Amino acid sequence: MPVERLLREQTLGETRWAALDGAGLPIALFLERAHEMARRPSFGDRLTGRVRRLDTAMGGAFVDLGAKGDGFLRLKSGETFPEGAAIDVDVVAEGRRNKVARLRLAGHEKAAMSAAEHWRASLSGGVTAPVEDRPAGDGEVRSAFEDALAAAAPLRGGGRLRIEPTEALTAADIDTAGRAAYGGRAPAALAINIEAAGMLARQIHLRGLGGLVVLDCVAPIDKAAGAQVRAAFLDGFRDVSGRQVKALVPSEFGLMEISADWQLTPLRDRLLGADGAPTPETTALNGLRDLEASARANRMGRLRLTLPAPAFAWLSASGLNAEAELARTYGGRLAIAAGASAKHEVRPDP
Repeated sequence: MPVERLLREQTLGETRWAALDGAGLPIALFLERAHEMARRPSFGDRLTGRVRRLDTAMGGAFVDLGAKGDGFLRLKSGETFPEGAAIDVDVVAEGRRNKVARLRLAGHEKAAMSAAEHWRASLSGGVTAPVEDRPAGDGEVRSAFEDALAAAAPLRGGGRLRIEPTEALTAADIDTAGRAAYGGRAPAALAINIEAAGMLARQIHLRGLGGLVVLDCVAPIDKAAGAQVRAAFLDGFRDVSGRQVKALVPSEFGLMEISADWQLTPLRDRLLGADGAPTPETTALNGLRDLEASARANRMGRLRLTLPAPAFAWLSASGLNAEAELARTYGGRLAIAAGASAKHEVRPDP
């Protein structure tokens, strides 16, 4: 389904967006961090860079984007630039773990847009959907982001879709535990495969995934059933956006291969470290969000946010000037300190 509602939660240091369909399900997420704007290439950015190095084996050039790091520009056959040449480029895919941003040569003039506006324009219905501003700690926004980081997505008819990103591809496996089967093995398998294919289309957008994705379908699945599963995936994917995507009919082993263009940095890469735990940055910003939510709920009380030492160190070096900024809205009743716990905590400050 196209986007019908956009939720925007603005807190100190971070703005979180959630795009919902007509059934109220999240189908796409976007994360803005103000302190990253000067050092991170964002989808839709138009930038001026300099050719750092041509790489004929890869068919392109690495481009120095200044404070925003490097990007890779794929060149057409016979196209070349001298090293050091200044060129204007558009960011068509953000960087991800071990990969730099992907660029293309800037074409015609385009209106200046924020990263969030570019994201909205990439979604079906995203430009016309009404924006609802939500308070810090909003339950719908929180739930949408938690869904995007979960190891599995529940299926309506029972069972769940397990999603496992790896270096080479994203593997999706259907777990039928807890699902009642009706009408024989083949119809039951077809029903869950179709539902899982639609769910996978939504989860790819929700999580910011791209590249090779493989869905391990439930057996038995013949050629006709496989064509229906493929159509369910493509219909679900194209309902959300115009990103380029291809999908093959499941193989004789029941594996459906999908190739989707990258666009945003996967949400997992933005929020979690290599160990799967929240980064110090994420922990600090989550703490600030919870502190603001508590301050709104308790409009007179003094509150203290205690952060793990790495998160407190990140916040101190971030330049956010958090206590002073919070005081502008909530008065001088909020404090932030370092603690020994591995998690952040908000408590009354006597």
